[in-house]
Amino acid sequence: MRLRPHFFPFTEPSVEVDVSCFNCDGKGFMRDGSRCYLCKGEGWLEVLGAGEVDPAVYEYVPTTEHNAPGYDPEKVQGFAFGLGVERIAMLKHGIPDLRLNFENDLRFLEQF
Repeated sequence: MRLRPHFFPFTEPSVEVDVSCFNCDGKGFMRDGSRCYLCKGEGWLEVLGAGEVDPAVYEYVPTTEHNAPGYDPEKVQGFAFGLGVERIAMLKHGIPDLRLNFENDLRFLEQF
């Protein structure tokens, strides 16, 4: 597992959490020498992104208080994060391709 700085458009500073690829054991390449299709040769899979919300975002958040156009970034701050639940399921169940979750194939989905 690793934590590293990353760019996300609405947070600054931002980080991402990666886990070692289970398909190639974090090597980036398969036993036959081909590049791992899951991690694209990186050896890591991103599972979570996080960061402090950029103050400029608050200007666009509508408020109900006196029809104000947005929150005052001097008074409000926040933290955002996102966990890819499909990727966690992929890791837990050893699903080889994330796209299988979205193809609506009942033979595949009924396994879970």
